[in-house]
Parts: sequence; C-alpha cells; structure tokens
Amino acid sequence: MRQNLDKFATFVLKLILPVLAFAIPLFFLPITPNFFDYNKIYLIYLLASISLIAWTVRIIARKRVHLTLTPATIPLLALSVTYILSSIIQSPTVLLSLLGRTSLIISLVIIFIAVTTTQKNEKVISSTIVSLLFSFLILSVISLLQYLDLIQIREKNFSLIGGIFPYLIVAITLLPGSIYLVFKSKNLFAKIFYIVFTTLTTVTAISQINLILTSGQPFTWPYLPFSVGWAIAIDTLKSVRTAILGTGPENFLSTFTRLRPASMNLSTLWNIRFANSSNELFNIISTTGILGGIFWLSAIIKTLGKARKSTLSPHFIFSFITLLTSFVISLIVPANVVLLSIIFISLTLTCLYLKLSGDSNTKDITLNLFTTSTPSTAKEYEQLPIEKSSINQILVIFFSLPCIILLITFWYFSGRAYAASLATFQAIELINTNAGASYEKQALAYTLDPYNPSYRINFSQTSLGLANSLATNKELSDQDKNNISQLIQQAIREAKNAASLDPKSVISWENLAYIYSQLTNFAEGAIDWTIASYNQAILLDPTNPNLRLSLGGIFYSLQDYDSAIKLFGQTIDLKPDWPNAHYNLASAYIGNKNIKKAVEEMRIVVQLIDPNSSDYQKAQNELTDLEKQLPKEPVQPATGATSSQKDNIELVPPTPLPSQPATNINLPETSGPEIPI
Repeated sequence: MRQNLDKFATFVLKLILPVLAFAIPLFFLPITPNFFDYNKIYLIYLLASISLIAWTVRIIARKRVHLTLTPATIPLLALSVTYILSSIIQSPTVLLSLLGRTSLIISLVIIFIAVTTTQKNEKVISSTIVSLLFSFLILSVISLLQYLDLIQIREKNFSLIGGIFPYLIVAITLLPGSIYLVFKSKNLFAKIFYIVFTTLTTVTAISQINLILTSGQPFTWPYLPFSVGWAIAIDTLKSVRTAILGTGPENFLSTFTRLRPASMNLSTLWNIRFANSSNELFNIISTTGILGGIFWLSAIIKTLGKARKSTLSPHFIFSFITLLTSFVISLIVPANVVLLSIIFISLTLTCLYLKLSGDSNTKDITLNLFTTSTPSTAKEYEQLPIEKSSINQILVIFFSLPCIILLITFWYFSGRAYAASLATFQAIELINTNAGASYEKQALAYTLDPYNPSYRINFSQTSLGLANSLATNKELSDQDKNNISQLIQQAIREAKNAASLDPKSVISWENLAYIYSQLTNFAEGAIDWTIASYNQAILLDPTNPNLRLSLGGIFYSLQDYDSAIKLFGQTIDLKPDWPNAHYNLASAYIGNKNIKKAVEEMRIVVQLIDPNSSDYQKAQNELTDLEKQLPKEPVQPATGATSSQKDNIELVPPTPLPSQPATNINLPETSGPEIPI
C-alpha cells in the first residue's frame, strides 16, 4: 500500500512542471474582472497545493522527510519567509497581501522544492520544455491568425497572454533558447518542431510590433520609467524598517503615490498610477526590502554560476539560456505571472540538471529526529529502506500536520476571495441592465472578502448611485426618503471602511472625498468632511495635481476664491503645462474680480491648447471677452508655461456642488471621516 502511494505521489509530481509549463501561457477564464493574471495565479495555487499534498503523501509513505538542497533552495526559502514577514509587519492589508504576491511566490517555491526533491530523470526536463514551447506556439498561431483577420476573438491586439507587450516579453525570453535547439538538436522531428516554433514566434512578434507602430498613436513605454523606479527604491532604503522589509507586498501603488517625483508630471505618464515598479528587482526591493532583493538575486545568480560550469545535453543549455534571458528581462520590466512562472520553471529545470550531473552543491538529505543523513547520490537515496522507526514517524507527523492545516486555511480564505471576484464580475455584467441585482452581487463580494477595500469602494459608489437615482423622482414617498437615507449612510459607511482597511491608499480617500462631495447639499457637515478627506488624499499623493485641482474646485464652489486660487496655483506648480489648471485658475481670478490675472492665465491656456482642438476657439473667445474688460494697455505676450506638444484636452471649469435635493438627510455623528494620525 505504501509503495503504491509512493509511486502515485511521485507520478503526480512528475506531471506538475509540464502541466504548469503548458497551461500558464494559455490559461484564462472570462469569469473574473481580471481575465488573465488572476486566474493564472489560482492555477499556480492549485498546482502548488497538489505538489504539497503529493510530497506529503510521499513522506508519509516512506516515513522520512527527504529534501534536495540546490544552490537556489535556501535563498528561495528565505525569500518566502521575507515575503511573509513583510506582509505581516509592513502591509496595512495583511490578509490581502498574504493572498497576493506572497502566496504566488510561496506557491512557486513549493513547486520548485517538490519537483527538485522528488524528480531525478531527464524526461521531466524534456517534457517540460516541449510543453512550454508547444503552448507558446499555439498562442503565436492564434495571435498571427488574428493579425491576418483569419479569426476574430476580439480586437487585433487581444492576446490570451494578456496583450502585445506580455507576448513580446515571453517571445524574447524563449527565442534565444529555441534558436540554440534548432542547431544543436539531433532528433529530426525535434529539430523540425524547434524550427517551426522559432519561425512562427519570430513572425508573430514582428506582426505584434507592427500593430504598435501602425496604431496611429505615439509609442509610449507602458511601464514605470527606470529613473522613477530607481528613485522610489532608493527612498524606501532611507528608513531602517522599510530598508529591511520594504513597504509590503501588494503595496507598491501606495508607495508610488507617496514617493512619486514631481518631475513625472511633465511626462505623458503623469496621470497614471503604477501598481508595479520599473522592473522586478526594483519591485522586490521596494516591497520586501534589501532582504527580498538579496535572496531573489542569490537564488538566480548562484544557480547560473553553478550551471555555467556544467556541460550536458541541449535541453540543459536551453534551461540555462532561458533562465538567463528571463532574469535579464526581469531587470528591464516588472515580471507578470507568465514571466515569473518561466523564471521558476527554468530555475527548476537548471537545478534538476545540476542534480543529475552530481553537482557538489546539490545534495539529497534525509531528516531524522536526532540525525541527518546525506546520501551521496540520488540512486543511493532510492535504495534507502522505508523507515520503520516509531521515533522518526513523529517527525513525519510534525511535518505533515502543519502542511494540511496550512492548505485548509489557505483555501478557505483564497476560495472566498475568488468567489468574491466571481460576484464582482457578475455585478459588472448586470450594472446596466439590472442595478438591483448588481447591488446584491457587490454586497455579496464584500461579504465574502471583507478585507479587500476595492469591494467596499465599488459598493459605496453603487449605493450612492442608487440614492441619486431615487432622489431624481419629483414626488418622494416616505419609503423613498427612508431608502435614500439608508443608501447614503451605506455609501459613507463602506467608503469609510475602505479607508480604514487601507489607510495608506489614496484611492480609498479619494473615493471617500467624492462620496462626501456629492452630499454637500444633502447633509450638514459634508463639505468639511470632503475637504478633510481631500487633504488626507493629498498627504498620501503629494505630487498629484489632480487632487489639488479637485479640492480647489470645492473651494471655488463655496466662493472661497482665495483658497481656490492657492490650490489652483499649487496645481500649476506641479504641472505647469496643464491647460485645465490655468483655465480653473483664470475662473477663480474672475470670481475674485482680478481680471488682469485672469487674462494672463487665459493667454497661457490659449498657448497650451492645440489650435485644431474643439476648445481652442472657446478659450480664444473667452480671452477676447476678458481683454475687453481690461483698461487700455499695450497687449503683453503670455509668459507662462509652454508645452513642446500642444495638448488636446477638454477645458473643464471648477465642478459646482450638487443641486439642492428635494429633502435633506440627517446623518449620524459618526459619518465624518476618521483621519489617521
């Protein structure tokens, strides 16, 4: 019985890596808001869980704890511990962080250790390489057929891997190794396969590049600029705590908004909030600190260093080349789920080859309760008898029991999180056709995953939208008034809950400020709450001109033109080439009866707007009207901001407060924001 369990568990572990290699580029499910990465992550969770169960069964069957130590094993274990500590100590949303990047890294490490420990033949390596290349070949064929209009899944730039850039990244990662196999493979059928893969992938990559060049839009690098990622990573090292453990996994967005340099406002990326750094190394350093960066580099560089001295089959060289190229690319762009998986797959294959070659730094150890034995070879390990000592069975129990508890706990929380994502997707699908059902699905989402602030934000906005919809009725019944009151209180409560769950998230505070701003004529005190929430958002995103523009608009609507002028001026200091900021400042000067200053700002607006835009004539007419109100003086040219590229941006005046509703709302005293110290 034990031998059968042992063989079955070993067989299952033999399939894990090929299945991962084949599925990870192609797998996606259109049932969650994030079609691609989210479902790929859960696929990795599933394979890691199966690996851990099979490895545990193998340990129980053999009654000994066996582990293969490769050059990457200890650094990867240390990296996993670092992610866990950083999530617990540094992240404001601990559970969200643990179930995000931390669980992904741990899952890939579990697959790495389980496979390198239990496998010892080259078939696993060759089947994994073929599975990976065949999967990406299918992906290339689909993308090429779409480009040629022979099939149509969605728009031309749609890709099962998540887009054009993700496709190009993986293509560049795999092509050097496949080119090597074309020349070194001795099997005719294998050589033909590698030639077909290399040719089709190259042609498809060229077609995808052509889509970018012929899109009619100027090329924009879709990732955070290197200089900004470097600056943020360096800033996290200035505090001892963040230098050691970073700011927490899944927390780069908050780190970015807090440390983003003002110079970004002069680029085309000024209005984008980035959830990842410029590359994977900067991402790891920013979120898990120096420890994370050291262990990540150590695992890969030590393996590459040992593998460089070995010469085995072409598959080994392919694994080495792919590990090297994927690592280099991760130093250029942040690693998405596919690239990260390829790094771990190639790392696993390389370490398996080191194990097969008898590398002195790759050892099999068997843990006993009082001693540790180290068989010199894999064959010697296999010849060890099944342990019958009752003392050592205790060690097996101590190892197996925590694994079982860990899996049950993990899948309880991650299962609820996935169910919440399903409910959110259903809510999005229903929002335009059945608002009530969408409302119920959103309520279900935050009930299933109460620690995720994004679900609270969604629910608060939907509650407010329903309240506004009811309030538009000309004749309100007492029940309608009661429903409006409850919906508004619910919107405030959930917006506050989101800010409480993640007090470092500017998105949560921006949402809370928006909710309050829509209630300024409904409830007493809402205007003060709006200002307080915007101030907190500005504190968390100090170089964001949008926030100051919005807060300035609030003061403008209150006819507090001095405060509005101050905030619009700060907006222009942060982004001097933004026409709408100058336009809002001109409006505030008009309200303050300072026509001369208003004219100066409107002249700048005219300078910055593209003459071919719809707003140019509007701005020109307003400038002419203002100039007529000036005393007769020589007209001075504008000396304000200049832009090397005229912006075609709609001019939007300061947003007025909502109109007076049919009824006022009495809100509880606890409705105000809770500003953290």
